[in-house]
Amino acid sequence: MHGFNAGGRRTFLGGTNQQNAEVLSPALQGKDALAHIWAGWAGLRVVLMVFGIVFLIQGIVAYNMLQTYAVEQLAGLRDVAQAALVPVVNDIGEEKPAAVKQNVSKLLHHTVIRGFAIYGMTDDALLHKYGELPGLRPVKGMRYPKTFYAKDGLLYDVIYTPSEIGQPYNVAVRLDAAGVSQQMTAYGWRALAIILLLSALITSVLMVAMNQLLLAPLLRRNDQLLEKMHLQAENKIHRLAYFDSLTGLPNRTYFLENLDKSIEQKAYGEDGVIAVLSVDIDHFKDINDSLGHEVGDKLLEVVGTRLVKALPAEAVVARLSADEFALMMPMAPEADISILSDQVFASIQDPVEIMQESFLTRVSVGVSCYPQDGDTAREVLKNADIALSRAKNEGRGTVRHYSQDFSEIVQQRAQLVRDLRKALDEKQLQLFYHPQFDVRTGEIVGAEALLRWIRPASGPGGGSQFISPAEFIPVAEQSGLIVPIGEWVLRHACARTKAWQDAGVPPLRMAVNISGIQFHRADIVRLVEDVLGKTKLPPEWLELELTESIFIEDAQSAIDIMDQLHQLGVQLAVDDFGTGYSSLSYLRQFPIDRLKIDQSFVRASLMNLNDRMIIRAIVNLGHSLNLKIIAEGVEMKDHEDLLKEEGCDEVQGFKYSKPLPEDKFLEFVKTYNENLANSKKVWMVE
Repeated sequence: MHGFNAGGRRTFLGGTNQQNAEVLSPALQGKDALAHIWAGWAGLRVVLMVFGIVFLIQGIVAYNMLQTYAVEQLAGLRDVAQAALVPVVNDIGEEKPAAVKQNVSKLLHHTVIRGFAIYGMTDDALLHKYGELPGLRPVKGMRYPKTFYAKDGLLYDVIYTPSEIGQPYNVAVRLDAAGVSQQMTAYGWRALAIILLLSALITSVLMVAMNQLLLAPLLRRNDQLLEKMHLQAENKIHRLAYFDSLTGLPNRTYFLENLDKSIEQKAYGEDGVIAVLSVDIDHFKDINDSLGHEVGDKLLEVVGTRLVKALPAEAVVARLSADEFALMMPMAPEADISILSDQVFASIQDPVEIMQESFLTRVSVGVSCYPQDGDTAREVLKNADIALSRAKNEGRGTVRHYSQDFSEIVQQRAQLVRDLRKALDEKQLQLFYHPQFDVRTGEIVGAEALLRWIRPASGPGGGSQFISPAEFIPVAEQSGLIVPIGEWVLRHACARTKAWQDAGVPPLRMAVNISGIQFHRADIVRLVEDVLGKTKLPPEWLELELTESIFIEDAQSAIDIMDQLHQLGVQLAVDDFGTGYSSLSYLRQFPIDRLKIDQSFVRASLMNLNDRMIIRAIVNLGHSLNLKIIAEGVEMKDHEDLLKEEGCDEVQGFKYSKPLPEDKFLEFVKTYNENLANSKKVWMVE
C-alpha cells in the first residue's frame, strides 16, 4: 500500500507476494489465453477459415481435374465403341445379312454399345436401326454435336462420321456410360480424401508458421502491454481507494488503516499516546454558496497543503469528508498535545487568496487520544469527531478535548431525534395559538401557530413531559426532521383556520413560521399551493414568517421564491427583524408585507434608550417601504403605550394572552370579542 506522510513523502505500507500475484494475475492469464489461442472458439474459427480456404482452392483444382478425367474416360469409351462398331458397319456395307445379324447381337450384348442408327451421308435419311435409338442424329446442312452425355451419367450418345467409319454413312451410337460414372465417383472420393489430408497438412503448416512468425512477437508485446496496463490500473485503483482526488491527501479508509496499524505496532511507545485531531473549516458551506464551488475546492487544497507543511513529518494528514480533515501522530508521554492544535491554528491564521479574493478562514478542532479515549481506531476517531462537534456548538474557531460527558450529550441528542421522529409518527405534536392585536383598535387580527411537544412519560407511572421548543427545534433542523414537521404544521394550521371560518369565527390571519432549511430544501411554493388547494383556505389569511437567515444564504434565490409565494396571494413577514443581518438594498426588493420586531428589543425598550431607538428605526423603515409593523414580547401596558407612541401597527405578547391550545384559544377569542364589543357600546353611550 502506498501513501504519503505529513511531509508529503511517499511510503510503502504493505502488500504480500500473494496479493501482488493476484493483482498481476490478469496479465499472466491474458498471456496464457493468447498462447493457447487455438484452443478457444476464436482460434477454432481461424483454423476453420484457413482450412476452408485451402480446401476451396484444392477443390477447384480437383474439380477441373475431374472434368478432364471425365472427358478422357468418355473419349476412351468412344474409341472402344468405334473399334467394335467398324467391322459390323463394314458387313452392313458389303450386304452380309447373316454376319450382320450375328455381329450386331454380339455387339449389343457384349460391348458398351446399347444401340446404333445408320444415316445416309448425303440426305441424312435413316437407313438402319439396331437396339436403342440414340438421341443424336445428323441433320443435313446443320452443325450438330458429335456427343451427348446424359445428366444421370448412364448414357453417352456419339456420332461417327464417314471418315471415322470408313463407309459412306453417318452412324449415331448409344453407349452404356455406367462404368465411366462409377470410375468418376471413385476418382472423386479419392480426390476428396487427398484434398482433406492436404488441407489439414497445409493448414497445420500455416498455423505453425503464423504462430511462430506473427503471433509470438505479438504475444510478447501484448504481455508487456498487459503488464503495463494492469500496473497502471492497480495504481489508479489504489489511488481511488486510499486517496482524496481533490487534495491528494489520504482518505478516511487510509487514515483508519494507518491508525489501526500504528496501534497494533505500538508506534506510540509503551507509555505514549496517539493523538488524533478532527479539523473542520468553519462556515465552509457559506463560502461555497457565496463564492462558488471552485473557490471552495481551492480552499480545501490550500488548507490541506498548509496542514501538511505545518505539522511534523511523522504526522499523517487526511481529508475525511467535504470540509473535515484529520491528523494523527504518535507522541511521547511527556509531550504536550495542545502543541498540535496550536500548529493547526497557526497554519490557518494567514489570509487565503484565491482567484483575486482574499479572506480569513477559521477552523474548529476536536482532540482525542489512544488509549485513553478509545480502544480502536474507529472509536478514537469517532470521539475526536464528538469533540469537534462540541467545539462547533460552543462558538467555533476553538479546540475541545474529548470528555466522556460529550458522548452522553451526543447519545441524548440522538435519542431526542428518535423520540421526535416517533412524536411525528404518533401525533404527539400539537399547535398552540398566540393571538395578535391591532394596537389602535384592540381587535384580534391574527394568531401565530406555535409548535408544542408534550411527550408521554415512559414507565409505569404514566403522565407526560413538556419538551421546550428551544430544545427540540434545533435538533429537528440539524437532523432534517424540520421539513416534514414544518409541512405538518402548515397543513394543520391552514386546516384549522378554514374550519374556524366555516364555524362562524371572524376571519383571522394565521402566521406560520418557515425555517431556513424548509424554505430552501423543500419545494415550499408547491407545498403552499397544495395546502391551500386542499384546505380551501383563501390565501390572504395565511402569513408565512421567514427569518433573516433565509436571505443571507442566497438572497436572489430567496427573492425568486418569495415572488412566487406572493403571487399565490399569501402574506410574508420577516420574523425577529433586527437580530440578524439584512442588506437594505435587498430588503426593498423583498415582496414582504410585515416586519416583526424581536421581543428582546421590546422587553428592554423601557430600560434602554438604544433599544427604543432601534424600535423607532424599524417602524420608520417599515412604513417607508409600505410595510406593516408587528411587535412581539409585549408583557405590560407600558410596552403597549410605547409601541403605540412609536407608530407600531400590531402587537402580541403575554399582556394579552399566553399561547393557547385550540379549544381555549377559540374560547378566548369569543370572550375577548364580546368584551371588546361591550366596551365599545359603553363608550358610545358615554
